[in-house]
Amino acid sequence: MAKKKIYLIRHGKASMEGSDSERNLDEDGKIQAISLCKKIKKEFHDKKIKIFSSPFARAVQTVENLSKDMNVQIEQIVSLEEIKMGKDSQLSKHQIIEKMWADKNFKTENGVSQSEHVINIKVELDEIFNDFYNNEYDLILVSHGNSIGIILKYFFNIQFVFEDWKKISMPDMYSLEFDKENKVTEYKRDIEGIEKIFTI
Repeated sequence: MAKKKIYLIRHGKASMEGSDSERNLDEDGKIQAISLCKKIKKEFHDKKIKIFSSPFARAVQTVENLSKDMNVQIEQIVSLEEIKMGKDSQLSKHQIIEKMWADKNFKTENGVSQSEHVINIKVELDEIFNDFYNNEYDLILVSHGNSIGIILKYFFNIQFVFEDWKKISMPDMYSLEFDKENKVTEYKRDIEGIEKIFTI
C-alpha cells in the first residue's frame, strides 16, 4: 500500500483590488497556479485525491486547473480561511503576526487568537482528517499563510514559529507523508518547479 500524503498549499499571488475574500490571482499568480497544478498532477496522476479550499477567490483559483484536469471537485470550507488578525493602531501587520506566534492567546481588539482559531476550526478539520485516516486517498488543502502554520503546529505537532511564517512564499506547499498507522513519516516544504515564486 502506497503511503498517503497531505499537501497544504498557500494560494498564489493576488491583486490588491476588491475585498479580501474576492481578490483574484494577478498575472504572476495565474502563472504560478498553472505550474503548481502541473507539479501536483504529476505527483497524483494515478491516485485518488480530495481537494478542500478556503472559499477566498485566490485560494480556489490556485487549484482550479488541477480540479478540471483530474475531474475532482473543490470543496470550499470556512475552516481554511485565514485567521482573523484584526488591527492595532500601535502595531504593524507583521508585528501583530509576530506577537500571535509568540503567544497563542494574543489577539487584537477585533481579531482572534491562535488558540481561539484552533477551537473554531477543530471540529470541521478533525472530520476531514479522520476521513483521510480511514480511507485511501491523498488530500490537498488550500489555505493562507498563518492558517497553514497553525494547522501544521496544532493538528500535526510540527514545529512552526514566526521565523517559519516569514519564509512562506506565494504560492507555497508543505507535504506530509503518513504510514499505515497514520503517523507522519516525512514532512517537507516543496516548491521546486513552481514558476514565479513570490516572497515578501
